Amino acid sequence: MALSKKKLDEIFKGIHSGKISIDNLPKELSQFTYDELIKFVQQGFGDLNNELKVARMASYDNNIVAFSGAKTFQQVKDLNNFVLSPDGTKRPFKEYREFAQQINETYNVRWLKTEQDTAFGVSQSADQWLNIEAEKDLFPMLQYQTAADERVRHDHAQWDNIIRPVDDSFWDTRMPINGWNCRCTVIRLSEGESTSLRGVPKNEDAMFNENPGKVDYIFNEKKHPYFNHTRAEGPAFERALEWQ
Repeated sequence: MALSKKKLDEIFKGIHSGKISIDNLPKELSQFTYDELIKFVQQGFGDLNNELKVARMASYDNNIVAFSGAKTFQQVKDLNNFVLSPDGTKRPFKEYREFAQQINETYNVRWLKTEQDTAFGVSQSADQWLNIEAEKDLFPMLQYQTAADERVRHDHAQWDNIIRPVDDSFWDTRMPINGWNCRCTVIRLSEGESTSLRGVPKNEDAMFNENPGKVDYIFNEKKHPYFNHTRAEGPAFERALEWQ
């Protein structure tokens, strides 16, 4: 559900006038991002049918709150960059709105779609891993599986069909999802022979070289650019993470 044209214009006018800034962020923009992402986390993680899942979901919620604030902070910074023309004069609002609409399209349509897919994929993978751990006596082996088409990343293709025990460290850095829009998965096996890992590449994607089932967040706050690009701003950034 997109932000209304009226609400966007209010935000654009607020930034253009200086009323909205990184020191006075629009909470409704953070709320929009949170609402759009948390529902995908909930869909992917499924029923909260035990204490572990309830606790994990609470951590996910906190992470999405922080992510939403960080994204709003970065978006407002980018929107503010176009208030002035290259010669230092203030752009007329009509001209500024055109730039602002393009930035909104990037943040709240294109990037949001990828973030939604990631929120669903990471939480779904975490749910799958918790089930894998709970039933590893019955299914002690896992097999990596790609989508087996031309869109599969080169590294992921080299992991295709690898079989390793559930407790093997291989899954610490290669449990899907292993990148933005990754479609890989794992298959549980009751038996199987371990594949040699000689010559098998590491997961070089810093954002995704971890097992979603072994961490308590959706978006890594130490690695995601929303956090890394803005943390140096200090107090204003810290306030952005606590917008609720």
